[in-house]
Amino acid sequence: MKKKTLSGLCAVLCGFMGISSLVMVPAVPSWADERSKSQGSMNEILGIEKRALEKLQTQLQILETQKIEEKQIRKNEPQIPAPQGGNKQVNRVPIVINPNENIVLTKELGEYGVSVYSICATQVKISEVLQALSASFGKSIIVDDDVEAAYLDSYINISIQKSPLQDILEIVLGLRGLEFVLNEDAIYVITLSKLNEESAFEYYRDKSVQLYQKAQLKFPNDRRVAKAYFELGNYYYDLGFNFLALQEYKIVLGKYKEPHLLKEALFKAGRCYDRLKDYENARRVFFQFMYRYPKDPLVDDALLSIGDSLVEQGLYLKAIDVYERVIREYPKEATASASRLNLARTYVKMGNYRGALQSFLQARDKYTAGQTRSEIEYQIGNCLYLLNEYQDAGSVLGNLLVSEPGGEGAIMENASFLLGDCFYKQDNYLSAFQVFRQATGSYPKSNKVPYGVYFMGKSLSAMNMSDSAIQTFRDGIQAYPDSDYVDKMALDIGNCYFDRGDYNLAYHAFDSFVKQHADSELVVDGMIGKADALYQDRKYEEAIKSYLALLKTNEEEKIRQYAFKRIGDCYKFMGKLEQAVKAYLAGLDKEEAAPVAVSQADTSLDETAPPQKF
Repeated sequence: MKKKTLSGLCAVLCGFMGISSLVMVPAVPSWADERSKSQGSMNEILGIEKRALEKLQTQLQILETQKIEEKQIRKNEPQIPAPQGGNKQVNRVPIVINPNENIVLTKELGEYGVSVYSICATQVKISEVLQALSASFGKSIIVDDDVEAAYLDSYINISIQKSPLQDILEIVLGLRGLEFVLNEDAIYVITLSKLNEESAFEYYRDKSVQLYQKAQLKFPNDRRVAKAYFELGNYYYDLGFNFLALQEYKIVLGKYKEPHLLKEALFKAGRCYDRLKDYENARRVFFQFMYRYPKDPLVDDALLSIGDSLVEQGLYLKAIDVYERVIREYPKEATASASRLNLARTYVKMGNYRGALQSFLQARDKYTAGQTRSEIEYQIGNCLYLLNEYQDAGSVLGNLLVSEPGGEGAIMENASFLLGDCFYKQDNYLSAFQVFRQATGSYPKSNKVPYGVYFMGKSLSAMNMSDSAIQTFRDGIQAYPDSDYVDKMALDIGNCYFDRGDYNLAYHAFDSFVKQHADSELVVDGMIGKADALYQDRKYEEAIKSYLALLKTNEEEKIRQYAFKRIGDCYKFMGKLEQAVKAYLAGLDKEEAAPVAVSQADTSLDETAPPQKF
């Protein structure tokens, strides 16, 4: 798109200068460029750009010469004496360099304090012209080794009046297909082969921009200069310099009346505001565009952009109304498909997963391949998962992964981990473990890897493979010490020991967890696990102390009732029924009194098996 737009840039400036018949590239509207594919090879495009630039440079010089002649005519007309004490006149005495009888090079100070050169050469070598320019400009001119000597030894006739050095170099070197690159200390003469395709394109484009800027400075009152502002806006727009592009478009909108330019500049200004995340102004400009040009083919694009800006500001219901309008009024346009897709994404943000699922299914038929199709399939699976329809979600996600085995990108990564979760939610722990292991191996740099490792351990634990689960958790803690899942893994190590009946190791694991993760949201679970491990190990006195410590740090009703119930059970198994009753009543809020301190009396224990862990 950029290459074709630049062709339009060169042709437009030629048209502005009144020489459109000389240019071989037709001016194409920039928005049409965005909707069309580039034609022709890169070499053809570069050749066109180069020829257009040569004509631009020559014609700009003609205009400048005409301007000088007009000034000379005005100079010969009667002048009103200037008032005394005016600005001091600049010394414009020219410097003449005459290295031989065939070259005359004149250097003088032109407008804006810029040095300009005049050269008249008859049957001289290009190398001799370069030497004269080097002496006048005070910079070395270095010729690349790839430049054939025959190019510089050829003879030319040239006559240029009052032009910048850069313009003269472009004309002299351009006669032999050479280019140059300016440096602070030197000027490097090179062949086009030294520039790769991309850098060559940038080289010609930048020169075009310089000519547009020169036209703006030298011919500000010509109405055709509006095209220069517009194309400079397109240049900045394509580079992503949205603020600079916006300034150029504003000048077109504020100072000129060319209908075609005004329409495109208004639309592009809306795009710039949108990219700058100034959504209020973006909508204002897009609405202006719709009201001024209600039949324009870009109205649906403007509506789509308005809907997107509303979503960005969280105005979901208004955005939905806009998307539905596009779908209703422009059903055959590409914007209708885009609106349906954005509508589905909006429903997801609102938490309306049923509505999102329906919209994604409707959008599915419009996108048969590519990244968008993969996103739709993933979102369908994601919505089914969020609706707790895990089996259907797993089928969709599995088909997506099978269709693109080893696929890269965030979509395939998310689908892999979500498929593992679908299996886990269905209690298919073996498949869950296998999928999570595959996902962590395929995407080792993903931030979801700790999540996958955690559920690998959970799956192993659920299959009663506690040793493997514990080792998995420990490996995860060591490999990802800063992960949000470290405290969960540490807690589940204690749960693994507890579930297999190794209460002493469970107690130490829970105790270590409480000490190392005191700020974790799971610390209460660790304290409960620590007390329950003592209780199951029939260490009732220590268990009572742990439950009382839990009560001091947590006032949640459910946990309070559970702790008093267990304290009562401890007293019961110790044969201290009075203390047991008080603990039970405290848990039921029937008595304010807290249980009495643990007695050291040696009583026989109840043989009834204690209840399981909370």
